[in-house]
Amino acid sequence: MALSELAATVNAELPHRTCQVCHALAGIPTAEAAGLRSLLANPGLKYTAISDMVAADPDTPLLLHPDALSRHARGRCGAREMLR
Repeated sequence: MALSELAATVNAELPHRTCQVCHALAGIPTAEAAGLRSLLANPGLKYTAISDMVAADPDTPLLLHPDALSRHARGRCGAREMLR
């Protein structure tokens, strides 16, 4: 497959970032995104617990890896959003 064909397959509605959490935040309603950011900003919650809670939520069942949650919350992805 040519690079031009690969580029055409990228979903134009979501920002092209390598961060799993950035993709999730861009694809869920604003209130849900604010809730996820609130969970990520809570230093009393482990990332594995957040991952499990989000996956178990019947309204927004997202599969987010704890490492991706950690990377995003600590500003180590392209978004540079410092939550912790």
